[in-house]
Amino acid sequence: MKKFIYISIILISIITSCKRFPDLGNGYQLDYNGMNDISILKCLKEGDAPTVFIRGHVLDYAFDSIFIIVAERPRDSVPGIKTMTQPNYNEAFEQSTFQQYWIIDKTKESVFDERIKIYSNVYGPYIKDTYLIKKDELGISDNLKLKTE
Repeated sequence: MKKFIYISIILISIITSCKRFPDLGNGYQLDYNGMNDISILKCLKEGDAPTVFIRGHVLDYAFDSIFIIVAERPRDSVPGIKTMTQPNYNEAFEQSTFQQYWIIDKTKESVFDERIKIYSNVYGPYIKDTYLIKKDELGISDNLKLKTE
């Protein structure tokens, strides 16, 4: 019995101390959103709720000490979404090959621009060709790559 309790305590400690996702640096993190998609968020002020920077379904990401690059599929990318039943929508969403790209500069301040509804250090959404051009403009290392590049 003592052995069972000892093993249980160790397992619970390991499980609760492990993070689900890696730390992306400068307070950025991956986490599940309300649609069970993985999003990128950060707490901008201590004690505030996290701010979501990339809301859709993150398909792939990479990061270094300066940038986070992301391939994402937004939930509204499925044509005919308003006329589909939930099971049909989920299937269509999973089969969709649409993706868009984002870049987050972790070294810059995050200021929300009400006019364009985006943060000052977030670039995108881009189609692949435009994303690759912006990545080059920002001087992002060729070592920082997504699987779809």
